[in-house]
Amino acid sequence: MELQIMTSMEPGILPEIQWNNEELKAEIAAKAKEYTSIAYTDGQETEMRKDRATLNKLVTAFENQQKEVKGFYQAPYQKFETQVKEVLGPVRDAIRVIDDGLAEIERQYRVDKTNKMREIYEAKVGDLRAILPFEKTIKENWYKKAIKDKNLEQGYIDLFKRTRGDMDAIDALPDRFRDKAVMKYMENYSLSEALTEGKRLEMLEAALEERKKKAEEVKAAQMKQQGEVPVPTVEKTAKVAVSVQGIAPVQKEAAPVVSLDFRVWGTKEQLMKLRQYMIDNQIRFGKVE
Repeated sequence: MELQIMTSMEPGILPEIQWNNEELKAEIAAKAKEYTSIAYTDGQETEMRKDRATLNKLVTAFENQQKEVKGFYQAPYQKFETQVKEVLGPVRDAIRVIDDGLAEIERQYRVDKTNKMREIYEAKVGDLRAILPFEKTIKENWYKKAIKDKNLEQGYIDLFKRTRGDMDAIDALPDRFRDKAVMKYMENYSLSEALTEGKRLEMLEAALEERKKKAEEVKAAQMKQQGEVPVPTVEKTAKVAVSVQGIAPVQKEAAPVVSLDFRVWGTKEQLMKLRQYMIDNQIRFGKVE
């Protein structure tokens, strides 16, 4: 079976289109120059639109004739094209049938290959099931014909070994960061990203603790400053015993005054009571410099 063209396809067989090319080229160029040399003014909008319409009319007339010639020469080819498509119709139908058969074979092959992957996965996944679901283990290149069952098995062994190693590294993180690091790991199973997330959370916690500590120090300083009350300085106190029945007066020295620096934590009410207690008992207190 071979398509045979009986019409001669030698150069010069099809008639060349003859037309007054050179004559019109000169005339139209000269005519166009007349319009391009006109110096239109703002008040000549009507004339400008009229001249443009004249030129567009000329272009349309030429293009319409060009389409007629094109249709004349294309008509035989379009008929030939339609006939070839009609002849090849049954062949294309046969190709589609074969394509459908090949597609079904490929579909069944992928189903069988997926089932084999699942079989190996179930046998070896162990305690990693929650971390590494079966759907996340499928690799497109494992569907290649060159990948045999032993290659699949080794692939899963390597995958689970690497994942367990990653989880051991994540487990070394503090408990309070571990869950979020695991969630980050499960996004794309990148250990570096999971550890980076753990470190980020640790730094964030440290920053928050530092901020909290500073806030508490500022609050304590403010409360201490509010609790300052001037108390007369008494270094020593003396009491004189009144003479009774001829007994000579006895001078008694008070205990020496000592200082002690310490920090107190309590509610505002508790601290105010402590402050009042010291005032009532003439205990001098003030801001520690």
